Amino acid sequence: MQGVAMAPASTSFNRSDWQNLSTTAPILKPEFPWEKDCIEGASVIEKNGQLYMFYAGAYNNAPQQISVATSSDGINWERLFVEPFLTNGKPGEWNESQSGHPHIFANPSGDDYLFFQGNKTNGKDWVLSNVEVAWENNLPKMESGNSLQSPL
Repeated sequence: MQGVAMAPASTSFNRSDWQNLSTTAPILKPEFPWEKDCIEGASVIEKNGQLYMFYAGAYNNAPQQISVATSSDGINWERLFVEPFLTNGKPGEWNESQSGHPHIFANPSGDDYLFFQGNKTNGKDWVLSNVEVAWENNLPKMESGNSLQSPL
């Protein structure tokens, strides 16, 4: 489950410096069947005054898949999709065991990329890949559509 905490800019990262801002409930917890028992690996980007959290649902290789939630304040989040934004691959594909551990990267040139880990060996090995993320009507979409190419 995801929570949110805050510390002053001058923090020395001591436990006493942090204030839990999600005191009544997690900001995001598993709700959909594909999320299973875990929400993890959150990575956040700001676009036009709105925050977008790319997160992994389910534990590694369960399979882990990626989706997106949005917030205007960083504390109250709403999912954008019922199904994963980026699914694991089909049997035999390079990411059949998982597409997880997301990181959304805002390139200073204006292109955004979602980096993620995939594998087809149930975690015995793994590869890193990325897809370009475009924005349409304040919603993220994969530039290459939903078909992912095998990483190099």
